[in-house]
Amino acid sequence: MSSPHAVHHNRNLEVIQAGLMIVDAHGVIVFVDTNLRRLLGLNPELTTLEQQDLGRRLVFDNGQAFHETLQAAERQGQWTGTGSLIVEDRPPQLLKVQIILLKDASGARMGSLLQIQDVTRTQSMEKQMIHSQQMELVENLSIGLAHEFKNLLTVIMAYASLLQDQMQGNPLAKDAGKILEAAHRANDLTTRLLSVTRRAAPKMESVSLQMIITDVVGVLYKTLPKDIQLFAPEKKNLPLVFADQAILYRAILNLCMNARDAMPEGGTLTLEADTVEVEKADLERWPDRQPGTYITISVTDTGHGMDENIKKHLFETFFTTKPAGTGLGLSVVQHTIKAMNGWIGVYSEPGLGACFRLYIPVAKEEAEKKKIVDEAGETAVAMGTEHILVVDDDPLSLSIAQRFLERSGYRVTLAGGGEEAIKLFTKTPRQFELVLLDVVMPHVSGEEVYQEITRLRPDAPVLLTSGFPMKTAERIIKVSHLPFISKPFTRSRLALEVRNVLDRHKTGPT
Repeated sequence: MSSPHAVHHNRNLEVIQAGLMIVDAHGVIVFVDTNLRRLLGLNPELTTLEQQDLGRRLVFDNGQAFHETLQAAERQGQWTGTGSLIVEDRPPQLLKVQIILLKDASGARMGSLLQIQDVTRTQSMEKQMIHSQQMELVENLSIGLAHEFKNLLTVIMAYASLLQDQMQGNPLAKDAGKILEAAHRANDLTTRLLSVTRRAAPKMESVSLQMIITDVVGVLYKTLPKDIQLFAPEKKNLPLVFADQAILYRAILNLCMNARDAMPEGGTLTLEADTVEVEKADLERWPDRQPGTYITISVTDTGHGMDENIKKHLFETFFTTKPAGTGLGLSVVQHTIKAMNGWIGVYSEPGLGACFRLYIPVAKEEAEKKKIVDEAGETAVAMGTEHILVVDDDPLSLSIAQRFLERSGYRVTLAGGGEEAIKLFTKTPRQFELVLLDVVMPHVSGEEVYQEITRLRPDAPVLLTSGFPMKTAERIIKVSHLPFISKPFTRSRLALEVRNVLDRHKTGPT
């Protein structure tokens, strides 16, 4: 029976990202320890290992194969270098490899001992340190230049103002006014640049998200490539949020820059802003989140999208899919939003772009105002009693849609994905009087669900929804002419769209 110390020791070994391998004088692999099997992604039950098994996943310096590296070690007496490890469903890893020759008492070569260690994170941290130092240098230089530029702008604005005053009634006064106008715009831009580089302690206050979005949109119009189309939200009377204006500005701008980078061949970048009421029942799966009134800021692109593996590591520090990325951007954004007691939702699939949605709680005084307004307008919401099937892979979206619809009088059944929706609809096709169907879902897409629904019941009313732009549902809409409502939606807007679809179905042709 092993002692507690031995058990503890074994558990420590399990997390060590290094291991040993022994190869005999003929190049046959005779031993691979447990740690190295785990690191290389090998089946722990595998009793024998051939060199070609490693060749598919392990490449050494300068593209050398396994046997070529062993030969180099034999010629040189030893070998130290790096290798690249490619394992399915894992990002590439950098390995440090040391090969030591094994000899018997007479000096004859018996084989080789390989010590292999994963140094991906170590090298990444070194790169980040260098990058951080470089960025600090650039930042200090930018701050100095920006302040000097503001001094020059002060002089330009002062003299342009003096000229304008002295030229009253002179046609040249308009020219002086144009100089003054351009200088004011340059001063505003410089102020925004200084806010981006500011490293002071967070200044928490009630700020206007609409103003921040307007500033971000202004920068995007000037910096986005011509092959990326920008859709910005209409100006709304959004509630105030309690935040650091400069930090929140940086977070939203960072998401927009990531969206731009995800569309190297062009596409569409969409910003959306709305308010949503989140109740305790919506957050059963997330006890660390608080109910309340939130502003949602959605940044959506039509780029290459992300698979489940990338989404799983997305907010990890130093994780990046960009060749020259730092891996710090998204982790900083997440930290920023968490510090405001909010959170980030990510919706993406390969080839269908990505949508990052920030949930930011409104300031307390604003939440009280909104509650009064909502209660006053409650009677204006379109009502009904029909049975609705809501299909969405996001639990929070399901919960909010259910609460909105039930408060409007409807009976609701939930399906947490395409497979479940098809099972429910197949069982009783005539049970549901409308299907609220999310377009983008993993495994079984909204389009596949719609095709199965129409096969079972061609006259079934369907309302499409998505956190992505309407373009994502373009193919289904062209074929079926189905109505579409974009997320996030308010209770009154959802109730109105649902009522319209149901009423059209009752009065129109089937």
